[in-house]
Formats: sequence, C-alpha cells, structure tokens
Amino acid sequence: MTRFKSALILLFAFAAHICINAQSNNTIHTVEKGQTLYSISKLYGTTVEDIVKMNPGSAATISIGEQLIIPAKTAESNTNVKRNSDGTIFHTIQSGETLYRLSKLYGITTQEICDANPGLSPSNFRVGETIRIPAEQTVVAQAPANEDEVENQDGYIKYKVKKGETLYSIAKAYGVETSDILSANPEVAKNGLKKKMTINIPTKSLSAEQTDGEPQATDNNNPEVAITIPGNKDYNDGVLKVAIVLPFLLDSYAPSEQGRMIEYYQGFLMAVEKLKDMGYSFEINTFDSGTQENSLNELLASGALDNMELIIGAMYPKHNKELAKFAYEKRIPLVVPFTNKDNEIYRNPMAYCVNILQSYLIPEVSKHFMNTFPNANVIFVENEEEKSNKKDFIAKLTNELDINGVPNTTVPLYNLTTPETTLITLKEYLHEDKENIIIPTSSSASTLGLLLPTLQQADIIDTLDIPDYKLFGYPEWQIYAKDTREQMYEVETYFYATFYSHYSLPAITQFQEEYIKRYNCSIQNIYPRYGMLGYDTGYYFLLATSIYGEQLAEKINELKYAPIQTGFLFERLKNGAMINKNINFIHYTPEYRIEKIEFKE
Repeated sequence: MTRFKSALILLFAFAAHICINAQSNNTIHTVEKGQTLYSISKLYGTTVEDIVKMNPGSAATISIGEQLIIPAKTAESNTNVKRNSDGTIFHTIQSGETLYRLSKLYGITTQEICDANPGLSPSNFRVGETIRIPAEQTVVAQAPANEDEVENQDGYIKYKVKKGETLYSIAKAYGVETSDILSANPEVAKNGLKKKMTINIPTKSLSAEQTDGEPQATDNNNPEVAITIPGNKDYNDGVLKVAIVLPFLLDSYAPSEQGRMIEYYQGFLMAVEKLKDMGYSFEINTFDSGTQENSLNELLASGALDNMELIIGAMYPKHNKELAKFAYEKRIPLVVPFTNKDNEIYRNPMAYCVNILQSYLIPEVSKHFMNTFPNANVIFVENEEEKSNKKDFIAKLTNELDINGVPNTTVPLYNLTTPETTLITLKEYLHEDKENIIIPTSSSASTLGLLLPTLQQADIIDTLDIPDYKLFGYPEWQIYAKDTREQMYEVETYFYATFYSHYSLPAITQFQEEYIKRYNCSIQNIYPRYGMLGYDTGYYFLLATSIYGEQLAEKINELKYAPIQTGFLFERLKNGAMINKNINFIHYTPEYRIEKIEFKE
C-alpha cells in the first residue's frame, strides 16, 4: 500500500442521495450535511411548505441521513422544455451554450441551475450532458436578466459577484475568457475578486476578435529570456487544484523538522481560508514526502498529481529534483519555497524559486549597495577569532567597490573592542566627504554583540570629532534585533534581507494573534518564520494562479501584494526557472523608525 496519503481536501464535491418513488412519482431525498429545507426546496424546484406537508415535523428540524418525501411537480408546457413522466424538467446542453445563456433562456440565475444539479460546475458543463432545470421556473423566451445581471448598451453585463464564485467560474459561465474580465475590470486584477463586488462582463470574448486568428504582437524588451510554455491544464473550472508535498515525517520522529513543516503548512492554510473568504475556491491535496532518503517516484507514478494545476514543494534536494522533473513533463507550475541547491531546478521553466541561491543573491545585493551608497567609504571589520561565514559576499562586494573606485579597507575587530580604541581606529579610516559604511565580515551574534556596543559608546563619548558612520550587515540580524534594537537605531544600522518581519509591525502582530488563536501556540522565532513563509507563498501563488491561470509566468509581477514577511519579484533565467529577486534593505534610523527600502526593477 502506498505510504503517500492525501492529508487534507478543503473542497468536497457535493452528491445528493436521491431515489424515485415509482408509485407516487414523488422523490425520496436523503438529507446531506449542511442542507436546509430551503436548499432542498431549491434543489427540487418546490417550496418549503410543500415539503413540510409531505413530512410532518420537518418544520422543526431535519437531521443528516433523514429521508424526506419530495412532492412531484408539473412543469409548464413549452417547446424548449423536456420533461420525463414525473414532471421533472431536463435540458440537454447544446454546442455553444453556457450557464449564462441557459439562465437567460429559463429566466433564472446561473446559481439556481447549479443548485438544481449537485456537483455541476463550469468545469463539467459539457455538450450532450442533460441537466435538471428547477421545475418551479417555466421557459420564457427572452427572459429578463436576474437581479444580479444587468446588460447595458456598451456590450457589458453588470454582474454582482456571489459568495463562492471565482474569476474562472464566472468566465466559464458567460462564455468569455478570464483575461476579458480582467481587461474590463482593472480593480479585480489589482485587488482580487470579492463577494458583492459589481463587475463588467463582456457579452462576447474580446480575445476572439484578433485579426485572422493571428496572435497579437507584444512588447518584449528582453526577448532572449521570453519563453512560451505550452500548457495542458484547464484553469477555467472554478476550483484550483493544488498539491503540497512536504516532509511531515509521519513515520519518523524529527521534532525540529516536523515543527517547521507543520508551521509552514498552518500558515499556508490561513492563506487558503483568507482567499476562500474572498470568493476563491481550492482543492488542496497534501502529501507527506517522508525522509530525505525516500523517493517520490511511487507518488508521482500513482497519478495523484497528474491533474494538479499548482504544486508546492519540496524540501530535500532529491525530492526537489524528482518533483521538478515531473512538473516539467506535466507542465505544472512548481513553487519551491525553501533553499534549493540543485542547479537543475534553475534550468526548469516550470519552477518558481522563492529562496534563491547565494550565487544569484550576492550580485544583486552588491548592485543595490552601490546604488544606495554611491559615495561610500567602506571599512570591513574582521573577527579573527571566528571563521567568516560571508566570504562570498565580501569578495563580490570588494570587487564591485574596486571596479567603481570606492575606497575600502579591512581592520581587525580587536581594534574596536573599547570606545577609546574604536575612536582612534575610526578617526584614521573614516572620510569627511564620504558616506562611511562599516561592514563586519561575519553575520554571527557574537560579532554583532561585540561591535554594536563599542560603536554606540564611541559615538556618545566622541572627543575627536570623527565623521558620521553607518553599520551594514546581514539578514540574520533581524533575529537579534529584539535584544539590540536600541543600539541598532543609534548606530544607524542597515541590513539586506529577502525575508523580513518585525514583531512591532501591525500586520505581524495581527498574524501572530490569529495564529495563536487558531493553533494555540506561537510561531518559532527562527529565520525565516515558517508560518509567515507558508502564508505569504500560499496567498501569493494561489491568488496569482487563480487570476492568471496559464498566463502566470507573464503576469505574476502584476499582482500587488503586501507581504507579512516574504516579498516577490520574479525574473526568468534564460530559458529556465523564475527566480525571486526581491531584496530589501532594512534601515534602523536615528529617529527610531524602521524603513524598508524596496528595489523594484
């Protein structure tokens, strides 16, 4: 038996238990979870009063599994209506018909048609299928639009979005493309689809009006990295099918790893719930990838992921490699949320790498450093008692400084261990006419713990009238900021970060409160915070894929999103993966403010 089990399905297909009482032409209905007398009456095109008459006592309460007698209805005679012997109205879907066109024909709403056909959605609205039309409604030629649909003279339908509807389900119902709706409603592309929002729906597909069927030219300033990915997925079924493959290690005992993955997943589920409240629908399939020695081949061969429209995972290099190969073969977007050291993934056009390799990150940080401090004088501080963990960054930055003629030197940390020696050293190396930047060659807590206090004290007792200076460092510093923030403000500290959150920010406070309320525990104080990473990646990619579908790669940077920790700015490598090049400089100002400097390119 396969060890891969789907751990969670957030969306369940509804299937009513129905049988026909042949002697009376009445219908016997078995009550399902969540049903009410009203929803059942709508299902059969009858009234609550008629059901209660046939089922004394049902007015007070109904229970799951209870069987109700549904009275037979007699439909009005009309050439467009087909009925069987018990009076139920049926319609066989014809070529070119959509849910919207049928709603216009029958004078009802698209939702009422779906309510009358449990499980019916735009994804299985197929030519030749016979569906039930609520018997209480009679066919009326040129029926007026329902209260949620008003057609104007400009060729658009004003439509009020209902709970549970998605961009794709609406587009499918009206026989247009999602891009047509987005073009007619810029606010939807920017802020997403929301319940009770009124949107414009074109009465015909705008994309079908291209001359001679030729694709329209696009403005591409960098054609060598442009890539067309043929897709085989239908994103227009209204429910986004997602697989998340993580090492929950259900058959092992690894509290540290399990804790991080569970926290990531819990944050991810919070994003799912947020988007569901906005009207988006998902089917989330969750799989335990097991230990790093395990292979995913059994899972991938099982077919469980074949029809997914988005995959999120994995954690270990072996799993990343196997999953990336599968995603490429099936043309399914793959989000890799964690650090990946497999260069093969960076050659995969279906991959979206959230946390990029240092070899890609370091040049970007060096470039942004040069742009932020064009008139710099840099003093590197080396802690000779510990091995530098930032050699690659220091080497790249030094090279950039030398190429651009920026003065720089290296001093030992022991020269900065007391305020007095610090003042003497800084007096020698700081420039009056430059922006002086001090950069330790290690990101360790011990180096920062030795350097910050002496710089702060030297500034206070400055008797040599030395020039101003700033401290520049590394993402890890945000972990230490809670204990060193006063000194970081006073020394005027900068550090670069691809992930950033600060406990005092309102959005962070709100997220942590919701997380504690939901899961009765706090997120771990590690870098990055996995619960926040799960929320950001979940929200961003679920929303972007729901909106843009197969245009995800081309449109993804158009999505406006204020992250709680992880920002996104994707760029495609030449014929390869989409890599996240979002980098921020975090600035602790002397005015006791935290400034996040963003680089949008």
